[in-house]
Amino acid sequence: MAARTYDKARWSEDDDRTLRSMAEAGKSLTLIIVKLKRPMASIRSRAHELGIHLPGTRIGLRHPKQTA
Repeated sequence: MAARTYDKARWSEDDDRTLRSMAEAGKSLTLIIVKLKRPMASIRSRAHELGIHLPGTRIGLRHPKQTA
């Protein structure tokens, strides 16, 4: 089985726009991975940094504060 090859370049503004637009359109994480040619962990991390909610995940959502 051949190893996956991903683009290891830094995130460009165009990549950020693509990630944001695909997430807002409700595209699946799998489709975003294929389009951006990046590993899932990289996409999740970048979405978290930008405050983007990825469909089907809890990334980008605020967690309610628990009171004692």
